Amino acid sequence: MRKKYILMISLAIFLLSACSSQENTAEENAEAVLQQLQDEEYQQITEQYFSEALLEKYPADELQLSWEANRGSTFEEISNLEVAADEEETTVSGEIIFDDATMEVQMDWNEEEKLESLQINRPFEELALPDTVVEEDITLEAEEGYPLQGKLTLPAEGEGPYPAVVLVQGSGGSDMNEAVFKYRPFQDIAYGLAEEGIAVLRYDKRTYTHGEKMAEELGPAITVKEETIDDAVEAAGLLQDDERIRTDQVYIGGNSLGGIVAPRIDEEADTAGMIILAGSPRPLWEILYDQQINLLPESLRDQAEEFRDLAESFQDMTPEEAMEYDLGGMSGYYFHEMDQYDVGQIALDSNKPLLILQGEADFQVTLENDFAAWQDIFENEPQATLKSYPNLNHLFILSQGENKGTVEEYNIPGHVEEQVIKDMSDWIHEQAE
Repeated sequence: MRKKYILMISLAIFLLSACSSQENTAEENAEAVLQQLQDEEYQQITEQYFSEALLEKYPADELQLSWEANRGSTFEEISNLEVAADEEETTVSGEIIFDDATMEVQMDWNEEEKLESLQINRPFEELALPDTVVEEDITLEAEEGYPLQGKLTLPAEGEGPYPAVVLVQGSGGSDMNEAVFKYRPFQDIAYGLAEEGIAVLRYDKRTYTHGEKMAEELGPAITVKEETIDDAVEAAGLLQDDERIRTDQVYIGGNSLGGIVAPRIDEEADTAGMIILAGSPRPLWEILYDQQINLLPESLRDQAEEFRDLAESFQDMTPEEAMEYDLGGMSGYYFHEMDQYDVGQIALDSNKPLLILQGEADFQVTLENDFAAWQDIFENEPQATLKSYPNLNHLFILSQGENKGTVEEYNIPGHVEEQVIKDMSDWIHEQAE
């Protein structure tokens, strides 16, 4: 019994020693990587420390982009470095302190002393309302029984009336900031435009506040009209009736689905023009099909083909027949109703000015398929201004990190690129002249 006890103690000491050695090596390697990042030795880091899997999705140029996007001006110290190990990997995490910024870093080292993951980002920080901006709460009610909370953001200085924008969210239930993981794009845009003398109205989406009630009362008869369009028309009318706003300078600013239906909103609201952020003139089902092809593993591609075939068939069904189908919580009638409208043609026929913007790193609505479709429609048409941005994603935030090109990248805190907001502001002021 005594020999067995001694053996168990020896084994425990060996395991603790091995674990401690593993942790020490990982910590030393992590410190070496951090030093090389400060020395801008990106190629050396990827060649020396990255596993094959990490190198494939996170090459040296992408590592450089992440580091330079998140670092501050002058390095001060590495703080709160912690090491945690299990049987398969060792995680080293900590903070890098600069004179004007703090960066969070996490490294996962495997048993071969190679990096399986390297995450670099700044901590998420809620934006504070700028001193030059004021906000007031509003309640929007396009249909009785469906009140929505919102905010009207206005310049704090200067004299109105001001041009204004109604912000319209993408698919799914979304709050007034269009919050997605660590992003708050509509808050960024509202604050940024208000600082440039432009009022902004944003509000919680109807499916965000009243999703269960809509499902109970409408069921499969829900369309994008009840979900999005009616409330956006009401919001535009609210601004057009506000004496602080220029009645002839109210614009629709739609992201994703909001950009797709912006021409339909304008038809009813008679706005001054449209800002389409990562929208598309293509049918919604085509966009969803492309997303599935791009994101699903090879083994599930048959599901995407089945979805495409079924979605195409809705066009030839009656509304009642289409309502019999459910595609991931969306009625077949939802797609059937949208297919009745050619939003690209509606936008062209409106003769209204359009600003169409696209992130070139957007994997949901793409440069190749969707932005190119807008270019085809408005080729040689002066009513539309089109611009794309390298390295910006679907929410016009820097696309970076080892999970670039996936929804997981949205967990890296970020804000809408300042140039995008400036381009929106400049374009609105040009129309108002």
